[in-house]
Amino acid sequence: MHSRKTIYGVISTLALLGGLISCSVEKNSSMSRNYHNLISHYNIYFNGHESYKRGVEKASAAAKNDYNQILPLFLYEDEAVNSAVSGDMKQAIDKATKVITFHSITAKPTVKEGNQSPKDKAFFEKNEYNKWVDDSYMMMGKAYMYQGEFFLAGETFKHVIVTFPKEDIHYLAMIWLARSYIMIDEMREAERILMTLSDEDALPEDYLLAYCTTLSQLNLKNKEYPESAEQLELAMEQKGISKNDKIRYTYILAQLYEESSQNNLALKKYKRVTRYNPPYEMAFNARVSMAEVFESSDVSSNDLKKLLRKMLKDSKNLEYKDQIYFALGNIAMEEGERELAMEYFQLSVSTSVQNQYQKGYSSLTLAELYYEDPDYILSAAYYDSAVSFLNRDYPGYAGLATLSASLGDLVYNVSTYELEDSVQILAALPEEQRLAIIDGIIEEVRKEEEEARLAELQAMEDMAFNQSMLYGGNQNSQGSGNQQGGQWYFYNLNAKSFGQPEFRMKWGERRLEDNWRRKSKRTISDLTKSQGLEGDSLSVEGGTPILDNKSREFYLVTIPLTDSAMEISDRKLEEALFNMGVIYKDQLLDYEESLKTLKELVERYPESTHAPSAYYYLYELNNNLQKPDQARYYADQLTALYPESHFAMLLNNPNYLKELEEEEMKVVRYYEEVFGFYQQKNYAAVINGADRAFTLFPEDQLIPKFKYIRAMALGALEGKEAMKVALDSLLSQHPLAEESLQAQEIVDYMYVEFPEILEADQAADAEEIYAKIDSSQEHFFLLAIHTTQNANQVSFDLLNHNLDHYNQYDLSIDQLAMLDSYNILVVKLFNNFESAFRYLEDIEENRESILAGLVPSQYRMMIISPDNYGILTERKELTPYYLFYRKHYFNQEE
Repeated sequence: MHSRKTIYGVISTLALLGGLISCSVEKNSSMSRNYHNLISHYNIYFNGHESYKRGVEKASAAAKNDYNQILPLFLYEDEAVNSAVSGDMKQAIDKATKVITFHSITAKPTVKEGNQSPKDKAFFEKNEYNKWVDDSYMMMGKAYMYQGEFFLAGETFKHVIVTFPKEDIHYLAMIWLARSYIMIDEMREAERILMTLSDEDALPEDYLLAYCTTLSQLNLKNKEYPESAEQLELAMEQKGISKNDKIRYTYILAQLYEESSQNNLALKKYKRVTRYNPPYEMAFNARVSMAEVFESSDVSSNDLKKLLRKMLKDSKNLEYKDQIYFALGNIAMEEGERELAMEYFQLSVSTSVQNQYQKGYSSLTLAELYYEDPDYILSAAYYDSAVSFLNRDYPGYAGLATLSASLGDLVYNVSTYELEDSVQILAALPEEQRLAIIDGIIEEVRKEEEEARLAELQAMEDMAFNQSMLYGGNQNSQGSGNQQGGQWYFYNLNAKSFGQPEFRMKWGERRLEDNWRRKSKRTISDLTKSQGLEGDSLSVEGGTPILDNKSREFYLVTIPLTDSAMEISDRKLEEALFNMGVIYKDQLLDYEESLKTLKELVERYPESTHAPSAYYYLYELNNNLQKPDQARYYADQLTALYPESHFAMLLNNPNYLKELEEEEMKVVRYYEEVFGFYQQKNYAAVINGADRAFTLFPEDQLIPKFKYIRAMALGALEGKEAMKVALDSLLSQHPLAEESLQAQEIVDYMYVEFPEILEADQAADAEEIYAKIDSSQEHFFLLAIHTTQNANQVSFDLLNHNLDHYNQYDLSIDQLAMLDSYNILVVKLFNNFESAFRYLEDIEENRESILAGLVPSQYRMMIISPDNYGILTERKELTPYYLFYRKHYFNQEE
């Protein structure tokens, strides 16, 4: 190793020699090569490589490791790293560029006289004679990789391969080129290069580590986890691997084995990571992952559980408790302790502070377990949380969201069913017994609210403790709570209690007050309206009071004690039963529950509008459950009770669907025939054909098409006015049809090209919305000014005019913006039509002073009643009212 002093001495000597000899890169002599090699190495390349190494060190600190996913093999795959190291890598690129620009020697040396040896020939055929230029290109390419500029990096490595084909470094350039291709998803190109290298016997041993890790990365990107692990194991055997890379690769190996369901190997690798003294976060996740891959048949879990419980007590792990509890849950599940596992998973959800993924994944685990029970109510709550916390790119997210929505619909209908069923039972009881049950419910509510209050206080204490630990506290305590609701609906307003660990997940932050469960407080009037009940509400000063859930009235108003209220309750219950049956059958595939629910529907409501559907579904369900006798029974019931129904036809006529399809094709073929007339410009035939279609197929979904093509034909035969009337009919009768969108586009075009059509429509519209005039009614004066003019100046001049001539009338001026390019000045209030009209005439006579600079096309004057003014302010369209004014007020003025 040369001392720094010696290096500086050599450089100084060469600098002196540089003034004595010509060291141009245009000349290729032994002296010039030595000069440029030395300057490149010790002055420029050295500094650039130091910058590159600093950047790599920063990359380790800047990497954001997501331990929920398999870690990337290379740090430059992390966008956070790309930003953090950009400055250092730019300096490395600049230094490399300087070597290449100022010290590259491509000129050929002088050829020796006489015969040349193979060595001399090879030397003469070289493309570059500065041995640090190829290293500079490689440093530049790798620096681009760390900056995230993978395309530029690839182009740089290609240049190395082309320029230095006989140098060993071209192998390294091929490896890094493959890496750049992987980063831009050019997997086939990367695979081609690596397969080429696999056949190279001359691949230097020093490059085997880079080759194996790159091939491992390719397999990892292709989700070929066993193959990726195999190559990474080979990489671990190569020389030159750093301690940090050894730790990282071992952790990734563990993840690859876990993903490949080779849990024994994964456990060994995770254990090995913990022995390497890795960073704390990696060590923590390795220990937690050991629990996730634990298999009870292999080793005892006691040491592992002891380790995890110890980690729970460590204040450094406060924000990681969710992962520790989840790991303990995994061990419990592996050992067959399902209930204990679910308690741990619930604690994982409730203690999750910052790790959204863990909260979502723990919620998903609980959702799946409750779904297996099945307990659809709790499963729905946890699926909802999972969908909220997991990212949309989570595998199978769309399916989770769909299932969550289905369960949400089920919960809504189950809640409706339980409520209506409960209140109907209460309605059937004698009043004394009904009140006694309600009093019992109220007492249970009081107990629940007291338990919830204590749970909230305990949660606040836990939060304070956690904060104290996070900021240096050293005490440790834990609180837990559990509450169990009754089986009656009112004892359990939300189906079941989640327990204290899930309190916040379910309720969020709620103030300690009466009715804390309800975000929207219910009033007597609200309930009576929703139930169709009539009765007096408790009136107090300031409005209707909020009902207390510990009062009898709170429950009595929901009980259907009249025939009309019972009818409404029956409709809700009937609808809920049918919806539940369909959801169980089609979305959850729980045929037993669907069968049970639909059977209750037809027995409880035999005249239900859903009865034909329900009987057919019962027939299908019994067939699916291998109950042919029951299936035949419901088929017979459907045929006997609803012989003309769609479902009976479907059941008894094997060709029914084919016949139905054939019937539907009739209208399609008919429309094609009418459309053919239109293409032939036989417009009369189009109109006649469309009119006939309205009679033949009055309810068919193709009717809007017939109306649209008829309107087009009318326009061709009778003109735009007739077409406009037909298009208006289509728009009013089929507003959501696709043809209505096209019709509206045509109408909008007609309004622009034919203003008279727009004006006629506006006038007709005004006749419908504005009230007839009453000359004795109070009136306002309106001065509409185009938005291109200064309305404020006109308002100022109008105000001065009023002060000079109408001061005793106490007139006020308001300003209102319209949608059709006008601002309105409103002068009010006049006692009747005549006084308002006299004021209008006065303004007209004095327009030169008040409306100075405005031509008549830039303003409009009119008067209006207060009722019509209210309509105008709501619609904000001046022209329709102006047309109404001209029609109805001009006669009055005359």
